[in-house]
Amino acid sequence: MKIKRMVKRLFAVGAGVTMLGATAMGAMAADLGTYPTMFVKDGTFNGFFVVGENAAAVDNLAMTDIAAAMKYNKPTDTTMTTVEGDNWQVGTVSKKLEMANTNSTAVGEQVYDIEQFIGKAELAALADGTYSTSGTSSGYVQYLYFDVKNNAENEIVKFVENDNDITGDFFYVKSSTNIGEYVLEFSSAPESTIQNTAGSANTAGEVLDDFENTQVTMLGKVYDIVLARRPGGGTNSGDAEDTIKLTMMGGSVRGSLLEGDSTTLETGGKSYEVTLTFVDETYAKFLVNGEQTDKLQVGDTYKLSDGIEVGLAERLYQSYAGGVHSADFFLGASKIELKDTDVASAAAGASTLKVGSETISGADVNIEGTDDNTTFTLSKIRINMTAQDDYYVPVGGKLSASIVEQGDDKELLFTNNWDFEYLGLTDEETHDISLIASTDRRFKLRFWDGDNNQVDLPLVYANTSTELLMSEEATEKEVILNEALNISKNDYFVVSAGTAAQGTAKTFALQYKGADKNSATSPKIKFKNLGSGETLEYAVDSGTSSTVATIKLGGYSFAVKNITTSSKDSSDFVINVDLNGDGTLADDAVTSAEVDIVDYYGMQIDFGNTLYRHTNGVQLNNPLGNATFVKQIQMNWTDPDTNSYDDQAPPIIYINVSATTTNEVTIGVFQTDSTSNPSLTPEGEENIGYGYTTMGAKWTYTTPSGSPNEFKYEYPENQRLPQVYVTSGAVSSSTSSGGDLVAVEVIDATKLDSEIASASAQNLIVVGGPCVNTVAAELLGNPADCTQGFTPGKARVKLFENANGNMAMLVAGYSGADTRLAGKVIAHRAKEMSGGEVEVSGTTYTDATIGAPAVVAVEAASEEPAATE
Repeated sequence: MKIKRMVKRLFAVGAGVTMLGATAMGAMAADLGTYPTMFVKDGTFNGFFVVGENAAAVDNLAMTDIAAAMKYNKPTDTTMTTVEGDNWQVGTVSKKLEMANTNSTAVGEQVYDIEQFIGKAELAALADGTYSTSGTSSGYVQYLYFDVKNNAENEIVKFVENDNDITGDFFYVKSSTNIGEYVLEFSSAPESTIQNTAGSANTAGEVLDDFENTQVTMLGKVYDIVLARRPGGGTNSGDAEDTIKLTMMGGSVRGSLLEGDSTTLETGGKSYEVTLTFVDETYAKFLVNGEQTDKLQVGDTYKLSDGIEVGLAERLYQSYAGGVHSADFFLGASKIELKDTDVASAAAGASTLKVGSETISGADVNIEGTDDNTTFTLSKIRINMTAQDDYYVPVGGKLSASIVEQGDDKELLFTNNWDFEYLGLTDEETHDISLIASTDRRFKLRFWDGDNNQVDLPLVYANTSTELLMSEEATEKEVILNEALNISKNDYFVVSAGTAAQGTAKTFALQYKGADKNSATSPKIKFKNLGSGETLEYAVDSGTSSTVATIKLGGYSFAVKNITTSSKDSSDFVINVDLNGDGTLADDAVTSAEVDIVDYYGMQIDFGNTLYRHTNGVQLNNPLGNATFVKQIQMNWTDPDTNSYDDQAPPIIYINVSATTTNEVTIGVFQTDSTSNPSLTPEGEENIGYGYTTMGAKWTYTTPSGSPNEFKYEYPENQRLPQVYVTSGAVSSSTSSGGDLVAVEVIDATKLDSEIASASAQNLIVVGGPCVNTVAAELLGNPADCTQGFTPGKARVKLFENANGNMAMLVAGYSGADTRLAGKVIAHRAKEMSGGEVEVSGTTYTDATIGAPAVVAVEAASEEPAATE
């Protein structure tokens, strides 16, 4: 900010009285809580600071304090996702879920690789519980396990085409693999006596009476066990011994009625009038909003015409005169049946989950316990959920919706009170590192240098249908990436120092713009920085040293040397440069003398064993050979810094650049573990392919007919990670734009009050009241008493919104010290202001009070203003 220029002008303003005043001017739609956004446009202060021509210097200081500290949230391209409700984001402090590489033979990172199971610490729905029977209580814990099957790519995030021919990044669950296994484990085994239907203990009994009419909470959903039975009664007729069947019922609301009575309940935003119309020893019937149910036994449900289910939980029928006829019921019932035919075995006896009358394929129930024909105990309940098809969860989608989309039962997710949600990749700033065709015969490489400036470096020229030159033109402007090669005027070269694997590498692209000969007065050598556009000029060492100058960029030094001592006798002499900044200059054009290009975000381009032509037509690895041209350039694009990602290394992307029969440049793209193009082309698109790496970096490979191929690699500043959540119940998500707090640029933005023709013609921050500032007087309606409304020791900050959208903010105190205090409060505590006006009082900005203004009438002061006013 050009604060010095502003301060110099302000201190030239003459001193004068600072007795000020203000009056309320109506309700303000603007809010001080949004300061300073109303005065900022594209990072620059959009208005004027106004002080009175006769104001005291202390008023000027207040204005300077405000201007120097003004900051705003500079928008960025990133957004932040917030999820509210019961959820666990797949990942830990030390382990992150990473995306799979597109079309790679590697499996990719699965949920199982992050956590094999979760419990109450991750998801509140998995909280510990207590199960109570008529005589005892047993604690229990809950877990949700994730499993891996045959190293299959299951529960991963990858870029793929789904079954509907839509290409994108999906959370993918593979058919016939595990979604999850819900486990409820009792700390002490609840038990029930075995009875017959008459209620007597019986070794062949089928009734587990102590388990009936009890409640258990599973995955955050409360279920009533309305029936607990031992089918077959241990007699080996029907089901075998050790068999248990639990009929459970959960519902939105539960009610109890005597025969003939009615009640009104609400579920799903709708009211239902329920009447118990019939009860006997076996059945009960209800009338719901005029619709008659079938006869129901305990555990039965009836679906109403609007889809809501009524379930009978319990009935009581006393057949004697005056006996009770009643029924307990669920409205919005969810009936499930859990059955196991061999509780003594953890592996055998599993049965398929039933929900209502439907058998849920893929949801297998296993109950563990004991059965000695006298007492039945429970130790564990497990429901294993297996995918019945490939499920592709899109960005913003849920696994439950993808299950239904494939025609499978949504009840596959046990209780329907938990889910997987995928909210896409984290949002990060990216660089579009690219190979771009300047013309059919010319390609340039785009990257960001060590100062984070975009660079477009000319790279190759198609000289013939089989020969490439690393140059911008056929006979000049070569591109030098090997420090053993000579650099002539207008040639391009790259300097790159630091260690890419440690994240310290910085690369800069330069063009040699020539040099004065040694005998010139104050000879100079010049280079153009392709990133900043600046010209770097250095004094030429006129001595006998071979070092002509030293280029200093990014904290590194790169020596510039002349070819021979006598070469400096001519202008624009040929040079060599220590391209890797290691202090030595290679004297042989071997591959070890090549330098890599490292983008500011860490992506490295390694030219490997590329052969390319110098002016004398010599191959790099054969400096004494015959003149030849390179037929192909191979580049390896990767990130060698292991700190850039969690533990899934992104693959090397091979890019081959060659010439075609039409004297054009063409490129081919390959992956480390593939010999073919790994890109995916979405349905309906042609001549273009996309893909992702574990860095969350996205590539775009275009192959238009009749035009050169191009490659773009959207490389992130930080690894873009999949946002996968396990959720339960009502969960909401939102995104908000990111921003960095940066200083507002203030340039030539000061005015005296005499220089403002109209207070509404522009945005203004007016410092000083109507006694010393005519613009302040105009804002306040030109009061006859300029001190009206002010109290000694206090100042006001007030907004005025004009009909044309312009805004003015008045900063004024009773004395100069009060005005200065208000300026410091705005500079340091602006976020505490709100509303259209605030009052500031105190001695320092740290202890100052910021509050609503008080309406005060103040008589004009009789004493003379202080010397500083």
